[in-house]
Amino acid sequence: MQPSQPRSRSTRKLLPIAAALALSLSACGGGGGGTAQINPVAANTTLKGAVIDAPIANAAVTFTTVAPMGQPGSVVVGTATADASGNYTVQATLPNTSVPLFANATSPDGQVVLTAYLGTSSAVLAAGSLTSANLPNLVISQVTTAALAVYIASGGSYANLTPALYAALLSQHHDDILALSAAIKAVADGYCARPAHYHDTEDMAHDIAKQGLSNNAASALNSASTTLGPSCDGNLKSLMQYISSDERWAPELDLGDVLEQGAPAVAPGTYSLQGVLAQSGMSALPMLPTPPASTASAASIPTQTRTLPPGILNTLVSVDANGNLSSADGSGTVTGVIVGNLMTLTVNDGQGNTYVLAGKAGLLPSGFVVGGTAPAPSPSVPASSASSTASVGYGLRMGGRTQSGGVLTRFDAVLVPQNSEPGWAQIAQYSSQRSDGVNCGSNSGMFGVRLMGTGATVGGLVLGACVMPQTAGLDLSQALSSGNGHNYSDDDFKPGASVGFSNFSLNNTITTPYILNAPSVTITQSNPSGKSNTFTGQMYYVMGAKDMIYSTAAPASNGLFVMNENPLDTLQENPAHQDH
Repeated sequence: MQPSQPRSRSTRKLLPIAAALALSLSACGGGGGGTAQINPVAANTTLKGAVIDAPIANAAVTFTTVAPMGQPGSVVVGTATADASGNYTVQATLPNTSVPLFANATSPDGQVVLTAYLGTSSAVLAAGSLTSANLPNLVISQVTTAALAVYIASGGSYANLTPALYAALLSQHHDDILALSAAIKAVADGYCARPAHYHDTEDMAHDIAKQGLSNNAASALNSASTTLGPSCDGNLKSLMQYISSDERWAPELDLGDVLEQGAPAVAPGTYSLQGVLAQSGMSALPMLPTPPASTASAASIPTQTRTLPPGILNTLVSVDANGNLSSADGSGTVTGVIVGNLMTLTVNDGQGNTYVLAGKAGLLPSGFVVGGTAPAPSPSVPASSASSTASVGYGLRMGGRTQSGGVLTRFDAVLVPQNSEPGWAQIAQYSSQRSDGVNCGSNSGMFGVRLMGTGATVGGLVLGACVMPQTAGLDLSQALSSGNGHNYSDDDFKPGASVGFSNFSLNNTITTPYILNAPSVTITQSNPSGKSNTFTGQMYYVMGAKDMIYSTAAPASNGLFVMNENPLDTLQENPAHQDH
């Protein structure tokens, strides 16, 4: 997808529909990105996935075209019933046209309703039998449901939904989708009560999104907090980070409707893997046998008694022509596989922890990686195949858990040529593309970033930061107050509160130049009553990541500040396709 024009957050809209549809002709490798000749003759295909907020046993699964189930114009093309673990197999009869395809799931009691966009019917049909390993959105979840609710609230139409529009949606409304996902999960899992006037979770999600995107002073998180009440705020804070750090949902936040087939996105060769492992302090919740009653209100999400500080991973890995990844020294510290842009990894951090991770691998923009040693090709690959990738690097956005204890963990990383250097200063050339409504004045090369906090400590705190790229990293200063409304420098859980931070510099080191760190960042929340809360911690950023990691010692916590599309976080799926 080609870069869109800057979007003022005050409009809370996606790309104009016509423009985005035009872009879709040459855009994302999403579910409708195939070029097969259109033929309206229907044919059968097999689709396997799961209904997981927590796994919903015996959910009714229905595949539809044109629109989700129950919406005007929707056409049923396949049905199934999920098993006790929420898994399903659907034999669907799909038309060979570009009509959008949706998956729908309803709990046995009708209170939990989830939906997912799968791309175009013709592309899914052409791909043959699929599982969630090839098409992440076959896991029908709170993330897929939230994305569609935000799309409709942004002025979208189901019949006009394309992979290009869905790509723009995930990039431009990342924070809103994440916040709404947390609200759906909080209710579906029984951590917060669903207000009685909503029929089901889908009904609730659409209303929260509508209120949250109604004007520039609103947000999906503030709307969710207002809808579910202050007793749910703590769970919303934690669940946003929980979802970002889970290997089932991290891919859906970046790649949901992308058909992961064919050659791996990463060229064969040997790379430097540099990244940050940030434990959330939360363990994966046990499977719930049945959806809770709408009036259920469980205790807060259980947390670990001890949260480790972020861990730095710096090692060499080899990738073969089939997408298999392993430690270059044969130690087995890192193993994995890349299918298209979807990567799964097993990582040993050298501190006694082994992580199982999944997420997106995408190309870093031109100029982000400078020089370096051409990745050494495997014996079956000609040297010329790798030489062209000497200045090509890949950003990794992943979630997962420890094998022991199931501690949910965020992993932001890069795969880059050995001895290459990051072009941090080169990011300035993209500064005019997008600032998400954050006012940074007219300083050349500077751009605005809206950072929404997640996690128990900084959840809901919204920073408006002006970013100035430097040779060794990034300088961040507080944005001007005259932006497009009160959509930053505030607390989405406490209207009227203001949030500020001390200006800081994120700098790299010689050994891990693609990882930035600021050793002391102070964030202050001031309430209208005059009371204030101050947090001091370290900030980490990895090139290409969609979040910054904020780690405090007291309390011991690793929070995430997530971002919408901006010059820092654009990852291409391949040289011809833009960020998804």
